[in-house]
Formats: sequence, structure tokens, C-alpha cells
Amino acid sequence: MNNIMIPVNGSKNSDLAVAYAAKTYGQQPDIHFYVCNVQPTLNKHTGRFLSKKMIQIWQAERAAKAVESSINYLERMGVRYSFVHVSGDKGTALQHEAERLDCNRIVIGTAKKNTLTRLFENSTTAKLLETSNIPVEVVTGKTLPLLERWGIPTVGLSAAGVLMAMVIE
Repeated sequence: MNNIMIPVNGSKNSDLAVAYAAKTYGQQPDIHFYVCNVQPTLNKHTGRFLSKKMIQIWQAERAAKAVESSINYLERMGVRYSFVHVSGDKGTALQHEAERLDCNRIVIGTAKKNTLTRLFENSTTAKLLETSNIPVEVVTGKTLPLLERWGIPTVGLSAAGVLMAMVIE
């Protein structure tokens, strides 16, 4: 059995990854897709006011809502899939879940970003590519809006310039 994990967060880019995986691998008879959503863990201050069961229910509801369009697409395509959700750091949780499910491949969707933007953000795709022993296929979506494309690198370069000025003095 070939198991393929598709991380889904409800974005257009994750929907593109689902469509790509279904079209590329969906016709093979031994394929099974795992649509996986990662929910953040609650910090200890918030978590102490809610029961563990209540947190699990809340996370399951959020995860189901995030993968709704992806699951509808896979059902229309007639491919076998399972829905799973985990909590924790996205990159680490996805890697551990893919290993637990004995996945042969991870297909992830991401936006086109420049190198500086990826440098300043915590990218799930970058973390998976760096740490996973399982092959990761990256499906790129649309480019970022102008503000995100130039705003984040500009702020980052400005901060780096200020830091260099402080070090030089």
C-alpha cells in the first residue's frame, strides 16, 4: 500500500496540493491518502481553564472545518482517504504522523515566497524539507501579495541594518 500524507490547513495552496496528489497518484489502485491537519497546542495558562476532553473536541472541530473542501474534492474524485489531525509544532507533528502512518510521500502546498521571507518566518515546508526522511513534494501556489512580498524583507533588512550599525559602533 502506498500511503501519501497531504497536510491541509484550509488554504488555497493546500487545496492545490490535494488536487495535484489526486490527479497524479489517485488512479493507482494501491494509493491511500491521509489528509492531515495540525492544530496548535494551547498554552498552559489557557489550557488550565478547559478540560483535556474539551480541548480535544475543540481541536477536532477546527481541524474538520479546515479540511472540509479537500475532503469534498477527494470524494468527488473517488479516491481512498482518511482524515487525521494532530496537535503541536506543525513541522514536527507532520513528520511524526507521517512516520506513524508509514507514509511513502508527503505532498504539501505552499505559496511562492522569496528567500528573505522564508528566512524570517517559521515555514512548515522548510522544516519538513530539512528534517523529514520521507520524500516531500512541494506544490507551489500563487505568489504573495505585494505587501508580503516586499514588506517583510524590507522590515527584515532594516532590522539587520540597525543591528549591524549597533555592532559596528
